[in-house]
Amino acid sequence: MLKIATGASEEVDTIDAVEEALEIALAGMDGVQPKAGLAFIGIDVDADVLVKAFAKALPGVELAGCTTDGEVAGPDGFLEDSVVITLFGSDEVDFTVGIGHGASADPKKATATAVADALSKTDKKPALCVAMPEGIGPDISEIVGGLRAALGEDFPIVGGASGDQMRFQGTKQFCNTDVASDSVAVLIMSGPLVYSCGVATGYVALGNPHKVTKAEGSTIYEIDGKPAINLYKEYVQAQSVHFPLAVYSDERDDFLLSSPQAFDEASGAVTFVNPVAVDKDVQLATASRDEIVAAARTAVESAFKGFPKQKPDAALFFSCAGRRAALGTRTKEEYESFETIIGGAFPTAGFYTYGEIGPAGNQGRALQHTNAFLAVLLGTAPST
Repeated sequence: MLKIATGASEEVDTIDAVEEALEIALAGMDGVQPKAGLAFIGIDVDADVLVKAFAKALPGVELAGCTTDGEVAGPDGFLEDSVVITLFGSDEVDFTVGIGHGASADPKKATATAVADALSKTDKKPALCVAMPEGIGPDISEIVGGLRAALGEDFPIVGGASGDQMRFQGTKQFCNTDVASDSVAVLIMSGPLVYSCGVATGYVALGNPHKVTKAEGSTIYEIDGKPAINLYKEYVQAQSVHFPLAVYSDERDDFLLSSPQAFDEASGAVTFVNPVAVDKDVQLATASRDEIVAAARTAVESAFKGFPKQKPDAALFFSCAGRRAALGTRTKEEYESFETIIGGAFPTAGFYTYGEIGPAGNQGRALQHTNAFLAVLLGTAPST
């Protein structure tokens, strides 16, 4: 048995918001005792007040979560400045949380600490990890590498990097009553859990590949020996965050998208959300709103086709902040893909991220994604 329920509130007062979200979620649990919760919150929600209110309302129930670029909860869909709480209960599956600090300085240590913290509370075989790392500062690919090192190279890991509504000033992660930044929070599900994933971007590359010839960290100074900003001037005649960079590597069959954060007209440099190494082949990429929405549907369809049961018990999704910015008033259509394709209502929660984590296909080795939509379906193993 697996029971998952989600509640959401847009109340301005944090205590009122937690109380309302929990009231809705607990009603959906139908009397099943929750073992743990996930909380996705707006950056202006008081995280310290939230974790204390949750602990008071549900003593002994574990909690992990983060701030976001926008929250999602069924049946409301896309929300902003809200509190979304998802409760997990089961007599077969354990749900345990952990956190590791100092992700920028030592991502391997931070991820190892978070995983060890969570796994110390269960004797069941781990089945799936939901990761919520800091979204500003750490290299997300190194976070993913650290999680794989701690859990196993092919262990299923999903999640997204914390956001702050495109302010790029700082995000928060929390685990039980520990609220921090520059950290990695995880929820690990252990026992007879089944899952499936789907991921898609909808973006296509423009023109011919170009070579990065001068770069440091996330800032590219030159492409093909010319100021990096010239690539935007040549192809789109605009300095726009809606045209991410497609970066090719030997690790993946497709490209990794990286959205621009800042353009420096004086130096010609462009700073992106992810580090880009010298000698990488790159192209600009683009997608229409219709293509972005269609990609969300593709991801849900892929997850649904690979799910081993007739219908999931719940769904999580992690979508890029860049997609939300591009979609504008059509953001709600990403969430609507679940009910349109799978049919009916079931607990669904997620958030808009500063970097997505998940396999490249239905299952398999976790990778970093950007400008992607990741659908995750959850259930328990069919009876034999």
